[in-house]
Amino acid sequence: MARTLTVKVGGTTSSFSLRKLDRASVYGSKRRVPVDAAGRACRVAALTRDGRYLLPPGSTATLYLDDDGDPVERAELRASDEHDAQEDGGQPRPADAAQLLDCSIRNVYALTPVAICDPLEALLAASGICRLPAAPDSSVDLRFLVKSNVGYFLLVGQPSGLEFVGPDQADLSVPATDETWDDLDLAML
Repeated sequence: MARTLTVKVGGTTSSFSLRKLDRASVYGSKRRVPVDAAGRACRVAALTRDGRYLLPPGSTATLYLDDDGDPVERAELRASDEHDAQEDGGQPRPADAAQLLDCSIRNVYALTPVAICDPLEALLAASGICRLPAAPDSSVDLRFLVKSNVGYFLLVGQPSGLEFVGPDQADLSVPATDETWDDLDLAML
């Protein structure tokens, strides 16, 4: 069954089917296979810190434990910083390109519209970008719905935290003193 994205605007609902895009599906890929002297494919293995044991694939695992040391299923994990839809109002809102560019995008999904409501079309008609409320299973991800002449896309990322410098930014690398400053002090030679 294909994954779906449901977007509620006002009292109406739009739905899309999702298909994850990755570099290999867009550009294609090649795989290099290392071989030994006999031409057999090599396998990856892990070496313990002391070098005594070689751990073949499948011999290690990741385990999530609670405070009592009991294992926790991955499906039961929740974000520690609960962020519910109250900040976003639970509604998609218009966004501009600057908001999108301030994020580090991790995942891109191609969307196939199943049903699109008029309020969502009107929201996307303004700038082609709207910010969706946070997903219930993630408190830090930002989700953007983008409409272009190619189709609809869902971009998922996190705030980059970078502040860009503009042409009016003061050069703080030069000391603010009355004496002249020279990159190369020939008197030192």
